[in-house]
Amino acid sequence: DVPSYKLKTNNYSSDEERREVPFVSGTSFHENLQEQLSLRHLSEMDTKIGTYIIGNIDDSGYLQRSVDAIVDDLAFTQNVIANKDDIERVLAIVQQFDPSGVGATDLKDCLLIQLNRKIQEAPSEKLELAKRIISRYFNDFTKKHYQKIMKRVEISEEQLKGALDEILHLNPKPGNSLSETTKENHY
Repeated sequence: DVPSYKLKTNNYSSDEERREVPFVSGTSFHENLQEQLSLRHLSEMDTKIGTYIIGNIDDSGYLQRSVDAIVDDLAFTQNVIANKDDIERVLAIVQQFDPSGVGATDLKDCLLIQLNRKIQEAPSEKLELAKRIISRYFNDFTKKHYQKIMKRVEISEEQLKGALDEILHLNPKPGNSLSETTKENHY
């Protein structure tokens, strides 16, 4: 008979700490978008298109593929024959998801999506002016040519400040807000 203490191995010294690796709990950015898609009553084809669009959204929340490229990709990889209108229709649905601005193709598009949502929720003169500045004078805005904007739109400096304040409260990278919260949920 072999004593039981000889059958067990102890590879740890008595002063060594035993640590467990924490794991992340919660949903990722893409899982959250996928969940929102599943809550919509869409056809099977629209669901496949939506899933593919969500798969092409980067961690910042921007769509990385053009609509034409998505049409081709779906035909070759998913065997889904869709036209440009189908993709744009489903993309418009994805752009309604939270966080606001997700699914945009560029910064201008992202800001306009967020402004449109804010205007729908609570219309105001500041928001309408901010939308006009972003949609028509985006290049001047990015270059901080505020005098040009004031002259072209025929507004006062106070009105411009109000609109800029609204724009500055928008999120230029809507995907990052969810990514950061997921990283902090360690247990």
